[in-house]
Amino acid sequence: MRRSFGIIGTLLFVVWMAGVASAEPAKGSVTIIHGVPGFTADIYLDDELLLDGFEPTSTAGPLRVPPASYHVDIREVGAPADSPPVLSGTLDVAAGSNISVVAHLTRAGDPTLTVFHNAFEQLPAGKSLLHVRNVAATTPLSVRLDGRQVKQGLREGGEWSTVTTPTRHMIAFGAAGDVLIPPTEVHLEEGVAQIVYVVGSAEGDNLDLMLQTVGGLHSSPSGVLSGDGGLGASPGFPSWAVTVMVAAGVGLLMSARQLMRGRARER
Repeated sequence: MRRSFGIIGTLLFVVWMAGVASAEPAKGSVTIIHGVPGFTADIYLDDELLLDGFEPTSTAGPLRVPPASYHVDIREVGAPADSPPVLSGTLDVAAGSNISVVAHLTRAGDPTLTVFHNAFEQLPAGKSLLHVRNVAATTPLSVRLDGRQVKQGLREGGEWSTVTTPTRHMIAFGAAGDVLIPPTEVHLEEGVAQIVYVVGSAEGDNLDLMLQTVGGLHSSPSGVLSGDGGLGASPGFPSWAVTVMVAAGVGLLMSARQLMRGRARER
């Protein structure tokens, strides 16, 4: 009897641990990208200082945060915490989401915040994804990839992508026949999305490129999310694993009962 109680106790513990693991909420992944030239910022999340002295063309993250709606305030570095922010916005983070928050200039040259959701489809084997986002103060851009024009009229806030080979490529940007950003090398890896942000101002002659990577897009299920600083989401305990553990525990309990019955008959 003591052995059967031990088995039952083990089963209950396994089921309880599986329930606890499966109940843990999956967090969201947030990367902050600073594309406003000449503006060093303090970034607040729900009135708490998150980033101090955040400089232009810098990235922060990924930040692993619980699902919720967050208030974002951006102030000039050193400004009092209760002073009016230069930029404000609301960030809705869902469980398992992958989000980029970009501070940048509009075409009119005004600072703004834009949120992008990095929900990319799985890639075929042996392929990578090049994804371009125009968040600069400029007229619509043309995109040249390896010397060939692949996109025209990419407006501010617009996105364009292509599935291509994982190797080194040259990307350039222009407008109205002028070259605004000369050919720049980007390295693409298999199963990875390389996001290229065009930031800055054409009028201010400070256009620049910023990069962010999102991995785990292989066709096979072996990939994990990764990025500039590990842009990754730790998945919650899978429901199928809970089912297997519970089923195994039930089978163990039934076997124990049959064993005890057999011993009772022998006596």
